[in-house]
Amino acid sequence: MQIMTVSGFLAYVNETFKAIWDTTEVAIEGEVSGYRLSQGQWASFDLKDAEALVNVFLPVWKLNVPIQDGLRVRVFGCPRVYPKYGKFSFSAERIEIAGEGGLRKALALLHQKLEQEGLFDSARKRPLPRFPERIALIASRESAAYGDFIRILHERWGGLSIDLYHVLVQGEGAPVQIVRAIHEAGRGEYDALVLTRGGGSLEELMSFNDERVVRALFSSKIPTLVGIGHERDITMAEEVADVRGSTPTDCARRLVPDRTELLYALSHLQEGVSETFLAKMVEWTEQCDDVVLKASRWVATLSERITSMIRLFQSFDPRAVVKRGYAIVRDRSGKVRTSIKGMTTKDKLALEMRDGTIAVSVE
Repeated sequence: MQIMTVSGFLAYVNETFKAIWDTTEVAIEGEVSGYRLSQGQWASFDLKDAEALVNVFLPVWKLNVPIQDGLRVRVFGCPRVYPKYGKFSFSAERIEIAGEGGLRKALALLHQKLEQEGLFDSARKRPLPRFPERIALIASRESAAYGDFIRILHERWGGLSIDLYHVLVQGEGAPVQIVRAIHEAGRGEYDALVLTRGGGSLEELMSFNDERVVRALFSSKIPTLVGIGHERDITMAEEVADVRGSTPTDCARRLVPDRTELLYALSHLQEGVSETFLAKMVEWTEQCDDVVLKASRWVATLSERITSMIRLFQSFDPRAVVKRGYAIVRDRSGKVRTSIKGMTTKDKLALEMRDGTIAVSVE
C-alpha cells in the first residue's frame, strides 16, 4: 500500500491530468452560467449542458471574447484540482464562441461596450492626407487583397513608398500579429496606415472584430484606413477606423487621387486661370491709363516745386558760399568757429577753402 499526503495526492492528480490532456486538441463546449469577476483580475463561470456542469477559471487578461450568461462557448485549457480548496475546475487558456448565433450575440455585447466608450464616435475621426507619400500597409502578402490594393494604387498615382507589415488575417494568432504591426507602424513616419484583407465568413473575419485590434486602431497616431472585401458584415475595425473602404481596391481609390483625372482638372483650371488673368490685365491696363492721365498734371506741378526747393537748399549750402571766396574756420576738434572769443596765440586752426584746406596758427 502507498500512503500519500493530501498535497502529494492532488499534485499527482494534476500531473496526471497534464499528461493525458491535449490542450490544443480538446475543448469543452457548453453554456455559460453564473459568470463573475473577482478583484478585477480573475474570471469564473459554470459551463453546463443538460446533464452536468464544470467550473471554469481564468485570468481576465486571457479573456479574449465578451462573456455573458447564456452564451454557448468552447473552452480550451486543462482540468485541475486546486490544492488550497480541493475544488475541481477547468483552467482555461482561451475561449471561443460556439455557433454563429452566439458569435453575433457576443459581438453585439462587445460593440455596445466599445460604443459607450466612444471608440466609434465620428467626431474624433481624422481625414486622410490629400497626397500621401509614405504608407504603412498591414496585410497578408499572399492574399489577393494585397495584390489588388498595390495594383490600383500604382495605376491611379504611383511613386509612393509602401512598407508592408505581413500578418495573418485570420486564425488564432492573427489578432496578436495585427496589433503588433499597428504598434510597430506607429513608431514610423507614415502619412496613413492601411489595414486590409479580402472577404470571408463571419468566423474568418473575427480578427477584425477582436477587441485588441479595435483598441490598437483607436489609439493609432497615424490616420487609419481599413477595408475588408465583405459588404454584408461590417467589422468593428472598419467602424473604428478614420476612413472605411468597402473593399481593398476601394481603399486604394480613397487613399490617392487618379492621376489622369487630376491632370484633366488641372488643365481646365489652367485655362480658367489664363482667361481670368487676361481679363484682369485688360482691366488693370485701362485703370493704369486713367491713373497716368490724372497724375500727369500733378507730376508736372510736383517737379516744379522740387526744382525750386533744390535751388533753395543749394543757396544754404556752405560749400556754395566757399566757392564765392569765403572760408570755413575749424579748430583742432573739427568744430566750426565763428568768433575770436576763446582763441589764444598759437592756436591751431584749419581753413576750408574752395579748392582745399590749409592749417594756420593764431598770432
